[in-house]
Amino acid sequence: LNLSGERTLIGAIIPKSTAHINGLESIVFGNYINLVLFCGYAASIPYDFFIKSIGKSNLHSDNINPLPIMNTKYNSSLLCRSLLLNVVNKYYSELWECLWSYAYRIEKWSKSDHRLRPEKFTSLTKEWTWDTPLRTDYERRQALVEIDVLTAMALGMTLDRLKTIYRIQFPVLQQYEADTWYDQNGRIVFTNNRSLTGVGFSRAEFEQIKNAKASEKFYRTIIDDTMPGGPVERTIEYVAPFDRCDREQDYETAWKFFEKKYGSFSR
Repeated sequence: LNLSGERTLIGAIIPKSTAHINGLESIVFGNYINLVLFCGYAASIPYDFFIKSIGKSNLHSDNINPLPIMNTKYNSSLLCRSLLLNVVNKYYSELWECLWSYAYRIEKWSKSDHRLRPEKFTSLTKEWTWDTPLRTDYERRQALVEIDVLTAMALGMTLDRLKTIYRIQFPVLQQYEADTWYDQNGRIVFTNNRSLTGVGFSRAEFEQIKNAKASEKFYRTIIDDTMPGGPVERTIEYVAPFDRCDREQDYETAWKFFEKKYGSFSR
């Protein structure tokens, strides 16, 4: 466990027929709902805070078992966002189809921004397609912000407590949030995040285009070696203007949105 890094508890759903070494800890669930709910909770900073506070260097069942799987009124919103973050390829299609609900189609983003398209939810169908999961950096960040808020609400926390945990226990995440810039298509155009080496332009390159006028376009060519069949040259387009996000402000916006949707305090 990286106790001093951006995040300490880092979870993901692995597809069937996948194995791993002892560097990871697997948890098997009796049903898909608990699997996806817990994965959502594990992506939140309240659960991350619990693991950080234990102060242990390794994660084992004795320190992850106390983390609850809660059955609350927020389940549908949590399930939808957790799924959209994880079902990234066809090997997750069974999971998506088994947990499909028409309720996902009436979900909405808590924040108003053209990079957060309402059709991300309204166009969802039971059949998994390449367009089902969240794929832009901006969408995925927003889903994680909303999961933080929904998890805090499910735990009976207050907004002030959520923001206090963020301020005190996640200084590296704060540092990365303060210097991660997005283009108008939701791509990261520059970030100081050390785990995202090679994403976006270098600092020197970004300083030259940072204040570009609206609709100006910039291009970056990369060698993509992530797919079978060998390296492929790709060109990425970035559209100005570029901006950053304020996580605490986004927490406040999301809190008001979900309070209006679900009511306050009672689960």
